[in-house]
Amino acid sequence: MDNKKDAFSQLDLAMLPDTGNTLVYDNEFMVGDNLSYPYDKAEASSFIKPNHPFILNFSMMIFCVEGGMRINKDLMELELHAGDLLIVLAGSIGECLEISSGCKLVLMAFTAPLGNEIGNFAYASLLRKNPLLHLSPDEAEETLLIYKQMRKKIEQAEYKFTRNALANYLQVLFCNACNNISQMQFDKPSEAEERTHVLFDRFIELVQQHYEQEREIQYYAGLMCMTPKYLSRVVFQASGRYAGEWIRDYVILEAKALLKSGKYNVQQVSIKLNFASASFFGKYFKKSVGCSPRSYASE
Repeated sequence: MDNKKDAFSQLDLAMLPDTGNTLVYDNEFMVGDNLSYPYDKAEASSFIKPNHPFILNFSMMIFCVEGGMRINKDLMELELHAGDLLIVLAGSIGECLEISSGCKLVLMAFTAPLGNEIGNFAYASLLRKNPLLHLSPDEAEETLLIYKQMRKKIEQAEYKFTRNALANYLQVLFCNACNNISQMQFDKPSEAEERTHVLFDRFIELVQQHYEQEREIQYYAGLMCMTPKYLSRVVFQASGRYAGEWIRDYVILEAKALLKSGKYNVQQVSIKLNFASASFFGKYFKKSVGCSPRSYASE
């Protein structure tokens, strides 16, 4: 979707809000938390924002200490609960859906230079497929301890090796995360299951390329030389969701981004997404989102 990124707001490290307990090092590393006060829904923009689709220009880790939150990451809806660690790498498309009252979070965010220094690209493929980790009590305790050590190093103005220390702490967190993933028990998929996932990956790839112009399952089934019925069955077996739902969600994700960008009105968005009319687009959008495109844009 690289050719479509202009539609999405770019969320830079400097745009993250000050929680009242935020520290920044050299404009490329930030730590923050709300451990001293519980999250209040009335302060919806004070910790994780915005509440519409955006592209991260940095990588971040969110550790949930209490409560929970729901996010949409690259069209995967994820739920964090106490003891969960979410790792989101730069370039991901995200949307914060809900944060529970009383939620307490720890945030560690860093830009590409520091990420390159710790070699995080070696972990990229594994972490993109497994971004949400359910930590054991010992792992959760260690994560919180490392976070606090990072804070101490940033606060020690006389310390000469802050950057190195932060990179090494991040290295440990990444290694712990990958170790956590490697310990997950997966049954070896059968040959039929492997083929199903290969077909699903191909379907998603085609949807990412063509959803702006094509919303019909028949179109994608034709590209894959199979019947729409068979494609729907394959997609459902691989993901638990129907092909039409995946297509719709990509269209809606783009529509939300375009509407929130401030660059396009409803009529222009409907044309860009190849709807027959703004009225038809409005009905399609409201059925999926629960409000009209105009109302969503003005929220």
